[in-house]
Amino acid sequence: MTDDHNLVIEYANRFEAIAAEGFEGRPYRDALVHLAQHVTAHPGLAPRVAHALRVMIGFIEDSDRAKRFGPKVAILQEAVGLLEERQG
Repeated sequence: MTDDHNLVIEYANRFEAIAAEGFEGRPYRDALVHLAQHVTAHPGLAPRVAHALRVMIGFIEDSDRAKRFGPKVAILQEAVGLLEERQG
């Protein structure tokens, strides 16, 4: 179970790194789609990663009253959408 939990965190962190690149103005969409495809290839993993991303989004929004990280949040929300869309 711990390894499974670590895998969820690892993938959530990878999505966050992609979102950080996008936030900095670099192209991110292809990497986002590719990672979502990879995650959804593992049965049952996508909903857990999507949940971890929602928690991450909540932390960012709670600490960012000025909405400076709005673009990063939008990319993370896009990732959640891809994970939900691909899991059917």
